[in-house]
Amino acid sequence: MPDNVVDEKLISELSKATGVGTLVTRMCWQRGYRDKESIVAFLHPDINRLTPPEGFNGMQKAAELIKKHTEGGKILIFGDYDCDGIGAAAMLYLALKEHGAVAEVYIPTRVEDGYGLSVKALERATANFKPTLLITVDCGVGSCAEIAFARSKGIDTIVTDHHEPSDKLPDGIVIDPKLDKSLPELCGAGVAFTLLRALYGDDYAMKFIDIAAMSTIADLVPLTGDNRIIASYGLEKLSSADKRQGIKILLEVSGHKGTTVNASDVAFKLAPRLNASGRLSSAFKSFRLLTESNVKLLYELARDLEEENRRRQQLCNETFADAEAMLREYDLTHKRIIVLHNSKWEAGVVGIAAAKIAEEFRRPTVLFVDKDECYKGSCRSIAGINIHEVLAAASDKLIQFGGHQMAAGLSIRPEDLEAFTATADAYIKSVYGEELFLPVYPFDSELTPEELTPELVKEVDLLEPCGMGNPKPRFKIPFKALPFNRIKGLPHIKARISDKAEIVAFNEIDKIRLLRANMPKEIFFTLEIDNFRGKDSVRALYKGFRITLVNPSDEMAFAAYAEKFLPFPVPKRLPGVDSGYDEAFGKVLLCFSKETFKKLVSEHPAYRQIIFEPDIPNPYNSVLMSPSPDADLSYYSVIELYDSPPKGYVEYLKNRFSAEVIEINNSGKFSKGKIELDRNALVKLFSYIKAVFDGKPVESTEDIYFKVCMKGYDKDFYSFVTAWYVLNEIGVVYVDSEGKIAFSKEKKDLGSSGILKIAERKN
Repeated sequence: MPDNVVDEKLISELSKATGVGTLVTRMCWQRGYRDKESIVAFLHPDINRLTPPEGFNGMQKAAELIKKHTEGGKILIFGDYDCDGIGAAAMLYLALKEHGAVAEVYIPTRVEDGYGLSVKALERATANFKPTLLITVDCGVGSCAEIAFARSKGIDTIVTDHHEPSDKLPDGIVIDPKLDKSLPELCGAGVAFTLLRALYGDDYAMKFIDIAAMSTIADLVPLTGDNRIIASYGLEKLSSADKRQGIKILLEVSGHKGTTVNASDVAFKLAPRLNASGRLSSAFKSFRLLTESNVKLLYELARDLEEENRRRQQLCNETFADAEAMLREYDLTHKRIIVLHNSKWEAGVVGIAAAKIAEEFRRPTVLFVDKDECYKGSCRSIAGINIHEVLAAASDKLIQFGGHQMAAGLSIRPEDLEAFTATADAYIKSVYGEELFLPVYPFDSELTPEELTPELVKEVDLLEPCGMGNPKPRFKIPFKALPFNRIKGLPHIKARISDKAEIVAFNEIDKIRLLRANMPKEIFFTLEIDNFRGKDSVRALYKGFRITLVNPSDEMAFAAYAEKFLPFPVPKRLPGVDSGYDEAFGKVLLCFSKETFKKLVSEHPAYRQIIFEPDIPNPYNSVLMSPSPDADLSYYSVIELYDSPPKGYVEYLKNRFSAEVIEINNSGKFSKGKIELDRNALVKLFSYIKAVFDGKPVESTEDIYFKVCMKGYDKDFYSFVTAWYVLNEIGVVYVDSEGKIAFSKEKKDLGSSGILKIAERKN
């Protein structure tokens, strides 16, 4: 039996043996836990199963050296400015001080010191304190020259790190689980926590399990094995009444409700705020939040971190918007890696922005900023592509680099940027297949609406804590149409799936028409309990959907084509790059009739089949039916037009996009289905609109439809919207520059409507 095929008989037997439901047992099996012992160990993390410290090379020698310098020396802890390095430094500092050591911490700044260990930072750090022992946390494994410098000053050294080591290691004691493939893939704070276990025993080290857990979750190491144990026990402490005062206050300032703290709270509330100071000012603020006890000071620090996090979010959004715009002139058709430079970007946020770009465009992404005489960059990758290996392949073009499979940092001379991009791109193309760049729709299991019960959700929660390496379970339900409705005046929508469950989609109001459309789809979601007035129900959190068969109704297809007869404003031209297309990227075929769509899909079976607009900005070769006027096609190099759309729409595309627009001379067949477009239907809609909207602003066609229906209008949506387009086309009704509905004072001729001519055409 292939390794990825589930043996349902075995699942049933394991379910009985473990006392766990078949759904969770199957997900454990899919995650690689395929016997009773491993499933029980995974679902019930046990602190006694942590890897013994003595299994780490150099650990015992490091403990002995630290004890020696505790008795008669000065210890300098050199950290890093992210949540991992801050947490590791805080744990060691508190523990060493409590055991009588004279200890200080130095956390570099991005602007003055740059990433990791540097001679300049060491000179600054050792100038006043004059340490006898240097301990690095979350850095140092690639710093041979820097460690040699410290040793030349008579300073003993211990390197604790978790990044990928190079062939040459620093001289001295080096602790890095990456040096032994049998060891767990810990974060920097996880290594520091293990060092505390070696120094003072497991019971004492548990005092810092909360900090170790935060760093573990924040640093995106796999939440399996030791990391899962650390995260589980740490979250228990973070959820307890005696949580660390600084963390308690930070949660309060962040708006956290309730007492329970889960992995998502750490990832989206605590970690971003602890990281914010290192990105924008000094990470020492976050270090002090974890190590100080004065409540007034802690509130000041927490408020500072909250404000810096807001600023970080703003800068990240601006960086992402800049990168999106730059990518319109980037050759996404032929390049499999995104490499961009902007001197205006803030170094502290380019890593976050790179992660967002990589996710949106499904390309490994490197964003560079100016740093002294060179460029400094942050990389983020996509599943299946090891960015550290890519950088290693192009290392002769780099000054330095370091990191993990999914994230890395690097620096480069400006004149080498083009050569680096070409080398990295060539390596990716030679090693990795095109399938890695295509959209993925991962899910753990298909469910029915009836299966969505609070009891099921509580069982699924056995898989927590979830994160990297143990993703939060994602489910799917096949459906045709779900009755999504807007939540008040917000951009959020929701729909009831069953009497015990509803699905909520945040900021997805623009998807409501497609979600309601009667086409086969799969909707993806995660699960949580919603407790209202003491009663549990199920809330499914929307994570996307996929149309499995693009087959709109005649009414929907006709309405979408009719929209192209409207007067289009002269658009602002979007930049682009004319680089043609290849087997996978760069070309989009636009059509409007179902007949043409089926023909194009048959001729181009490898092309993606989409409706209304691209679901993600990566320019996959696609057949796009009934494109929305707002559809962003700026990342494509070639646009082919079928079904002879009105000249106004063709000119609109040519004026808006830089792509080559090619008109194919054909005309598909159109049926208006049950849409009513006679004079009485048009007059009826006109009278309703005039009664409801005369001089009033509108948000969308859906908004107009909803409000006229509230007044008694009784036609279906597509009859309404097509009639609305006719009234707009001939100029009887229009939306003015202020977003208000206005009415023409001149008499208009229905015979001038191109929509009505198409509707009356005999196919």
